[in-house]
Amino acid sequence: MRPLQLIRPTDLTSGKMYLIQEKRPEYAYLKYKGTFVKNKYPEDAFGCTMTHFTNLIEHGNRPYIDLHLQDCYWNYYEADAVERAYIDHVLRKITGDPSFFHDVQT
Repeated sequence: MRPLQLIRPTDLTSGKMYLIQEKRPEYAYLKYKGTFVKNKYPEDAFGCTMTHFTNLIEHGNRPYIDLHLQDCYWNYYEADAVERAYIDHVLRKITGDPSFFHDVQT
């Protein structure tokens, strides 16, 4: 299984889904999955970038419409598991091998 790929807030792509997790250990249970909308960058050197996500699902399957997060407290990861599963499914059909697994190295 491929590990999650950490993404910097400046590299987030609008319209793409990401996994979101709190950085601080005491709040590590806070996990979301949502679609990135845009960043609001700080006006001075001491501010945090505010990331805006929509269509969020909390770890316990509770939905949120919008969430604005400070990048200094959150990690963002690529949420491409569905895409990878679809690619594996298609490649299994093409190759005829039901156990085929395509491991993408990045």
